Amino acid sequence: MEYEEMEFVAAGERRYIVLAIYDIIENKRRNQMVKCLESYGVRVQKSAFEAFLTKKKYEKLVQEASALIDQEHDSLRVYLLANHTMVRSWGVGDKHVEEVIIF
Repeated sequence: MEYEEMEFVAAGERRYIVLAIYDIIENKRRNQMVKCLESYGVRVQKSAFEAFLTKKKYEKLVQEASALIDQEHDSLRVYLLANHTMVRSWGVGDKHVEEVIIF
């Protein structure tokens, strides 16, 4: 199967696939993280979210989400899939951003 090159642009701003995963031991902080990440994207696993964001929104997400982490006990990873990266995103079940291919 062959894919055409695609550039994702919304209102003049390039958008990127963002993957956020976390491991939080306390229920209150975990619920706060879920609420934060749901405001940016969709939950695709119990502790994993996908989003399709501008660079500015990505930076805001990182700032907000990192403030919720207890660095001694929790972990947070946020991946920005950016330029010159080919990504094929596909999912089964529940919600998924959509099948997206970036060249």
